[in-house]
Amino acid sequence: MSELPFNPLELMREHPEKMRVPGGLLTKQGPQDYVGSVPAITGTLFFNDAHLPDVREAICTCFDEYEAVAKAHLTWLWREEPPDGPDKFAYTKAPTMRSMVKRMKENDLLSFTYTSGEQPHDAGEWIFDVSGMRGWEAKMIVRGTSALRFSLPLLYVEENPTAFQSMFVSFAKRLKALHGYGGLGLVLSSVRLSDNQPFEAFLADKLNGLDVGHPVAGAMHAHEGIKTVSWLTAMNYEQVEKIGGLSVIRSELPLDWFALYNYDAGLVIQAGPAPEAAPADQPKPARLVLPNMLLKELRAPKVSLHYASKDGEPRLNGWTAEQWLKRFDIEDAELMAYKSRLLNEPKLTTATTLPDCQ
Repeated sequence: MSELPFNPLELMREHPEKMRVPGGLLTKQGPQDYVGSVPAITGTLFFNDAHLPDVREAICTCFDEYEAVAKAHLTWLWREEPPDGPDKFAYTKAPTMRSMVKRMKENDLLSFTYTSGEQPHDAGEWIFDVSGMRGWEAKMIVRGTSALRFSLPLLYVEENPTAFQSMFVSFAKRLKALHGYGGLGLVLSSVRLSDNQPFEAFLADKLNGLDVGHPVAGAMHAHEGIKTVSWLTAMNYEQVEKIGGLSVIRSELPLDWFALYNYDAGLVIQAGPAPEAAPADQPKPARLVLPNMLLKELRAPKVSLHYASKDGEPRLNGWTAEQWLKRFDIEDAELMAYKSRLLNEPKLTTATTLPDCQ
């Protein structure tokens, strides 16, 4: 197994915007000459009916909003099993998403991955990745959901402290999202996922606040419940009622630290003013522990995060995936201590929250 050529935790804490992880790190073949992953602020939303015209138009409208910000940075478009045309375009030469979608039939796989890597297989800080189920899949009784993931660079979010929340809530509203999450994550090479999951597993063991796993894998169990809590956590109103309704959320999550945003089909909870890395060698942040415990009964019983290990390299599957799901769990007797600890954590400000809080 190859050694790390740099200290990722030091970089993540001091200069995360400079972190460009070589491809294949921690795999048997060792580091490769491409960008395998980069840290960014990532959002994932799970939704239904991607085979229907109105939902496909909603997806296109989400991309319109994303493209308005990301256009100058996007470089490549990948498509999985396109019904016509190549599976890869240089972004500047690609047809518009809407024109490609209009040519698709109900049972075509709706798959678009826009990236900002220099090479087609490089990871980049900007990504818009949507995978919509075929019509025949969506009509099966139990078969997962569709998923959309997008990212904004760390520095962009720092300089525009409500941009990510605004986009996340907007997308959730358009897609009538079932649930979702958003916070610190790694954007992996879109076409070399397996080779770069070991580094994601390594970093997830060090940073509890890191969102992990590809959205398509997560979508396999998304119909069973939420995947995780994060800086932003979305849930539909059926799930809100399952935990006691809005009044219970307001009583358990004080508004000085937690903002609530309505997206028509559900609610988004913002935990604190900024994404939290939550290093594993430090106390767990109360602003992630408290919503985790409140929403624990909504959690899917299992999730798919990574492929199986090939040569003993770190992966998040089986027991390790189960432990990742529980990373913010505490004993009920500890709840009061965490509620007290919350008092010393950063509060929300008008500059870090959207104006239309619940």
